[in-house]
Amino acid sequence: MLAMVKANAYGHGMITISRAMQMLGVDMLGVAYVDEAIVLRNSGIVVPIVVLTPNEPHEADSIVEHSCTAVACTINQARYLQEAASKAHAFVDVHMYVDTGMHREGFLADEVISAATEISKMSNLRFTGACTHFATSDEPDSPFFRKQLALFENAVRQISALGITLKHIHAANTDAVFQEVQSHFTLIRPGLSLYGYSAAQSSEALELRPVMSMITKVIALRAIGIGESVSYGRKFVAKRESQIATIPVGYGDGYTRRQYGKKQCIIGGRLVPIVGAICMDECMVDVTGMGVAIGDPVVLLGTQAGSTVSANDLADWSDTIPYEIITAVSGRIPRIFEGQVWNDLQSYMDVNV
Repeated sequence: MLAMVKANAYGHGMITISRAMQMLGVDMLGVAYVDEAIVLRNSGIVVPIVVLTPNEPHEADSIVEHSCTAVACTINQARYLQEAASKAHAFVDVHMYVDTGMHREGFLADEVISAATEISKMSNLRFTGACTHFATSDEPDSPFFRKQLALFENAVRQISALGITLKHIHAANTDAVFQEVQSHFTLIRPGLSLYGYSAAQSSEALELRPVMSMITKVIALRAIGIGESVSYGRKFVAKRESQIATIPVGYGDGYTRRQYGKKQCIIGGRLVPIVGAICMDECMVDVTGMGVAIGDPVVLLGTQAGSTVSANDLADWSDTIPYEIITAVSGRIPRIFEGQVWNDLQSYMDVNV
């Protein structure tokens, strides 16, 4: 398993999540940028780290210094890595990225043989893997997914026919992991599912449990009369005498203001509406007739007394995807880790770091 911990472990806290993954025996960790890998190495992470976006020339030295695995997307990138590794009298593991249809980066199908041949001749590069990425794995029975899979299988055959041994062959992101065993090859690359969600199927059907809850508390209460408004732009005007609770979370925390009027949170086990425009640091909730008090807990993401707000709900209300919801949770929100894995991790850290 190549576990994806990029983007602050999808908003969950990259260092702690990566330490937990290492403790649990994950084979590799995946990041987007070498800067993320450096943070992990400086935090005691020793398992292989794959940097999945093409490094820039000035980053090649850092790839070598911090013993990262690079994903080679161009011959020039491979040459930069070779030069840096040679200078350091070191070796770098390289996975060749094959562009089967995402068209972000990588070698096209008709470039695979020539590129693989040249990379295999670079003496300080260990050509240990090949990978691709699916564009439509979250769509059931996608013909384009099948086309990409076939193109990648052919590329792997071509590379192997050159006498290159590929230890790590990976293509399956979260939804491909669940939908198509044929896409697993030697290494799976889950991301969103590690944190309890799938873009293609319900979390419940896959027996996934969301890892993150986001909980705050009421910090102010205000009674307003008919015709009075709440927040910027007077988007909410009371049609009855109302009680409005203020909570200290806003778009500066990643709680987006998009799709006004749809968002709900949980107070006292009940789903209640967010009213008025969400501010940078605060937002307001209509708690009329609920007997809410300052200090009462408010669940923005998670479950309370049988009511649930999931990242999928927040995504639907904001016209986006669950990935964006959880990765957007800003660094100023404290991450509090609880549960058996966290307890085990504390003991593991005492011994291993």
